Amino acid sequence: MTADTEKKEEEKTPEDLFKDVTYYVVGDIDQQVLALLNAGGAKRDSYLSQMVSHVIADDHTQDDYSEAKELFELPVVTSQWVILSVKCKKRLPIEIFAPEGRLLSGVVACSSQLDPDDAKALWGMVTYYGGRCQQSLDQSCTHLIAYNTESEKYRAASLHVDHVKIVTPDWVTDSISKGEKLDEMIYDPELIEYPRPKSPTPPPPPPREPSPPPVMFPEAMDVTDQMMMQNQYLHMMGNHGNHARQRGEMSARSPGNQVNTPFQQSAMAALERRVSGEESAAGSRPPTPSAKEALARMVNNRIQAGGQPRTSHSPKSPGKPHPAMPGGINMPSPHQMQQAGLGGYAGMPGPGMSPFPGHEPMGMQKQLGNQPQRTLRNITNSGPQHPSPGPRPNTTKINQILGLNMNVPHRHPPPRYGSATGSQKGQHPSQSPLMPTYWGHDPTDNVPADMCLLGCVFYITDYQKIVGPDQIDNWKKVISQHGGQVDPAYSNRVSHILCANQHSDVFALGLKDQRRVVTAYWLNDVLLRKRMLPPWQALHIPLIFADVKPCCNQIICVTNFEGDERMRIKQMINAIGAKYTGYMTHSNSVLVCKRPEGEKYEKAKEWHLPVVNAQWLSDLVLGNLDALKLPINPRYLQTVQGDLFQLDTSRIGHMLVGWRNPMKIQKEVWKRFLPGVPKSRPASASGQENVHIPKLETAEPPAKKARMDLNKDDQSILDKPGPRVMFTGFPRGIARRLQTNAIQLGANITENPRYCTHLVTPTFSRTLKFFIAVNVCKFVVTRNWIEDSIDQNRFLDEANYALRDVKAEKEMQCSLQDSLARAHVRPLFQGLTFYITPSVNPPVGDLVNIVESAGGKVVKRRPGLRTFLSMKDEQGNPKCILITCENDIHLCRDLLAKNIALYNAEFILTGVIRQRVDFRMFQIEVH
Repeated sequence: MTADTEKKEEEKTPEDLFKDVTYYVVGDIDQQVLALLNAGGAKRDSYLSQMVSHVIADDHTQDDYSEAKELFELPVVTSQWVILSVKCKKRLPIEIFAPEGRLLSGVVACSSQLDPDDAKALWGMVTYYGGRCQQSLDQSCTHLIAYNTESEKYRAASLHVDHVKIVTPDWVTDSISKGEKLDEMIYDPELIEYPRPKSPTPPPPPPREPSPPPVMFPEAMDVTDQMMMQNQYLHMMGNHGNHARQRGEMSARSPGNQVNTPFQQSAMAALERRVSGEESAAGSRPPTPSAKEALARMVNNRIQAGGQPRTSHSPKSPGKPHPAMPGGINMPSPHQMQQAGLGGYAGMPGPGMSPFPGHEPMGMQKQLGNQPQRTLRNITNSGPQHPSPGPRPNTTKINQILGLNMNVPHRHPPPRYGSATGSQKGQHPSQSPLMPTYWGHDPTDNVPADMCLLGCVFYITDYQKIVGPDQIDNWKKVISQHGGQVDPAYSNRVSHILCANQHSDVFALGLKDQRRVVTAYWLNDVLLRKRMLPPWQALHIPLIFADVKPCCNQIICVTNFEGDERMRIKQMINAIGAKYTGYMTHSNSVLVCKRPEGEKYEKAKEWHLPVVNAQWLSDLVLGNLDALKLPINPRYLQTVQGDLFQLDTSRIGHMLVGWRNPMKIQKEVWKRFLPGVPKSRPASASGQENVHIPKLETAEPPAKKARMDLNKDDQSILDKPGPRVMFTGFPRGIARRLQTNAIQLGANITENPRYCTHLVTPTFSRTLKFFIAVNVCKFVVTRNWIEDSIDQNRFLDEANYALRDVKAEKEMQCSLQDSLARAHVRPLFQGLTFYITPSVNPPVGDLVNIVESAGGKVVKRRPGLRTFLSMKDEQGNPKCILITCENDIHLCRDLLAKNIALYNAEFILTGVIRQRVDFRMFQIEVH
């Protein structure tokens, strides 16, 4: 095999590498990158929506980049993610290829005279943490990595020190281990000292008084700080001269071994000699400003990095952040927190208030006692929309409130609110009573993972009205498959009650009988973890609310949550009756934030919107309405460490009485469900699929499939003879067989419904392909048309095989054949302009494709009030249509005030099926 052939094989993209990727392109991306994506099965989308799985962007200054990252919170990667994934033949983690926000983002490194293995290692580290490496030294380079000062690149970079920083490889490894970019000045290769031949020992000089090191700290500094910094300086100066760095050797240290490297020691020794030499030459003249500044910065960096001197045998400071890893939380540095501020927290305690509940100064308690209690603003209130914030707290207080002061080596966690802890009663925390222990199965039973519900007898109440009998039957099957049972009536043998809220007689009876009362969310999470555990999240406890929810007038936005965490946050928002929006406007009443960063967080500060953590939602779900009061409890202003949804069992101890004793499985149950398996069988950790309970009314929809690329350039198919056939609604195997038969007859197969002339489908369905095909295709037929045509070896008359679904057409109040005929006469939405709000379902991108296939136009920015008032036809019907939903009504208040009609998504969907525009039926009524 030749070298060119091998290279082509390496660059060939596996067909299914990007099969689940739906991407959106920001800015100018190399066409070769797009070709790699398409070759790997990816689909391109021309609109930003929740259907997009990856955003490809190399320029983070583009407007679309900010919109994708902050408003839609979509994962954004550079084109390097595509290229390297193809080279590695597997999809790489997306966190590594973020255009900004990584430790070494913006670093363009060039190496000089490095060992090949060292160069590869540096390339991996720089790339992993967001930087870029190249071999040529040009104007785009920001760092030159070199061991010595003898190379041409070093001499060239020395002429442009304002643009290129020259460092040794230690700068990369030390920056990664400490989690921040270190000062490049002390990593200059010029400061390296190499071993020299030993010279004859000179006679000892006469003893003299050692001169103290020069003091280079402001006189106004606190005395304690001066002493600490001087001790730090003396400690570092005493270490030089003990080690020497060999040329070409690369430091290999683990992040946990934070000691002075030989390079750093030699650099400090060189600086000290430089200072001492200048003093000797000039008598008592102080060191030059450049040397003083370098040494001061070095000492300050040491103090900021750990706060205490570190030696080779000292343990790692507990307050020191770990290096950022994929999927980990990169906590902001103190400087970043100082830049961010917290002006957006409405009701933030002032400098005189304690950051922890129950510890307010006496004067402040008395003052607050005379004020009426306030709650989070209701968006329907006529009062002031934006309360004026109090005095802005200083940076130290902000860091304490957020729990993010990384310079503090150790601090005790704040006391829990609502629990009878000793600290809240004037006692020492160690005197507080111990919380009870809760159990699932008896630990000695060793229940297999695939039988995690063994011995559990469920009684289901409340959910029959929420999800319907069909879903309940599915739940019973899933419970039975995992060793549990479901009884049709409540009895003494019932161990678990599955209920949605606390307002049923069965719930009260279950608490009285000390049964284990849980929700369907608990059942779903237990099946995912494969262990029957006590409730550990607020949604596992039946809601205290019934029909009236406490936050029905709140509009909540979230930020910095991803994946399962984001889904759980949405479920909690739904549980308290609030509305969720994926974007943030002035109408939002609160922002739930995981970390104090991002565009939404900055906007919340600017607009004076309250910013809270996930514990705020958890407490509201448990019925703690004090969380709505202002000023906000400092507990909700801290960054949550560990489990974001940790359950405060002190508030619901009466509901967990049934979990205080381990559940013992009877011998008869073992014999019935696991015959021939001894009781002491170890639990199996594998072989079990993740089984999800069918979705509830408040649950998230299942994961969406990647969308088809309706904008792919497939117009060449229009010039080919023969019908253009598309299939939908068939299993994959049947669809492939029918496609093969159609090709044998001379048909052209397409996946783009805009180009098809024949849609082959088994039923009348509400799919994207079906809606678009109704607008453009000539025939909608059944599979019999293909099968009978194969028998005759020619295409038969389509009229005999037209799809007729009497039941579906009766429900939709239409005739499919009449709708196809009307679509050929005139496009349905010709002359109409649409604006679709972000939270509408189906996604905005799907509705855009449907509207455009029907001759309509969709604008990305909402037209003004005058446009809606002026765009009318001869009958007075609107020519500018706004499609929205309940969660987005607040975006249309100005239109509602002028009685402008708003429509739901069925205006488009049902209108296409019927091929009629109905300006009356699909209006949204707002009360």
